[in-house]
Amino acid sequence: MMKYVFIISALLISCVDSNPKKKIVTNFGNTQGTTYSIKYISSHGINYQNDIDSILRAVDLSLSTYINESIISKINRNESVKIDSMFTRVFEMALKIATETNGSFDPTIAPLVNFWGFGYEEISNKNQKKIVNLMQSVGYKKISIKDGHIIKEHPNTQIDFNAIAQGFTVDLVGEHLQQLGITNYMIEIGGELKCSGLNADNKPWRIGIDKPSEEIQKERYQAIIEVSNKAIASSGNYRHYKVDEKTGMKYAHTINPKTGVPLQTNLLGVTVLTESCMEADALATAFMVMGIETSKQYLNKHPEIDALFIYSNSKGEWLQYQTEGFENVSVYQSM
Repeated sequence: MMKYVFIISALLISCVDSNPKKKIVTNFGNTQGTTYSIKYISSHGINYQNDIDSILRAVDLSLSTYINESIISKINRNESVKIDSMFTRVFEMALKIATETNGSFDPTIAPLVNFWGFGYEEISNKNQKKIVNLMQSVGYKKISIKDGHIIKEHPNTQIDFNAIAQGFTVDLVGEHLQQLGITNYMIEIGGELKCSGLNADNKPWRIGIDKPSEEIQKERYQAIIEVSNKAIASSGNYRHYKVDEKTGMKYAHTINPKTGVPLQTNLLGVTVLTESCMEADALATAFMVMGIETSKQYLNKHPEIDALFIYSNSKGEWLQYQTEGFENVSVYQSM
């Protein structure tokens, strides 16, 4: 999933209020093929970088298709392996969102992701017949959990959690910080975020949302929001695509699980705001597939979820739709 949420606020001071025992700590690095940045207010300035890196490694060993010995890689090779608690949590949320969105989000999309060149391997000589064959193994109803193992109805079914794993990791790091007694933090992994409490200025965290353009513009933000105790995730195709060397055709990275082909849509980007980053992550992808009108219907049934949609009309002009809750947390919008 291409992320287009960027942090625009920065914690520039080393202490909070007048209490010198509480300091801002920043951890950053690389994970899951992207970067992470975590800021939190820590008693006595205790740095939990080692804890965070341990969590990130554990997630990779469970959910990363780029690690041969991970649980998900073994499942995709049809090896017998017992899933862990992390895999179970992500699997259950993935199937929940898949069911609620009628398959617009589907964790069994791995063969199609690889086919179009957005996964850990690419299938050459693309043609419709290959897509039809691959679609036989795709479908969230073809997998289940039994006695701690993944059961497949089709042996070629493969799982891909890339559209939900980063959100889950954000949630997991947040849970760990909460257990340590840290309640003021901002966690960002690959553009997916969770904000808790207040920043160093005792104000809500300020987050900027990029305009959906291929290049970052000078006036880059579509909106700026202020949030506390919320997670934010987004999806868009405008900076993440492949170009066929033979035909020159661009392929968007979001694949429609129902057709097996990349999206052709006027929806440029979606940002989802809710409590669970894992849920927001999956929904952002689902909404891209569902389109604006069907997504509106979903949101009407789920008032606890807010969203911003950026799309283009027949003239190529940018328009936007947002829920009331999203508008209420906005401090700036370019439209």
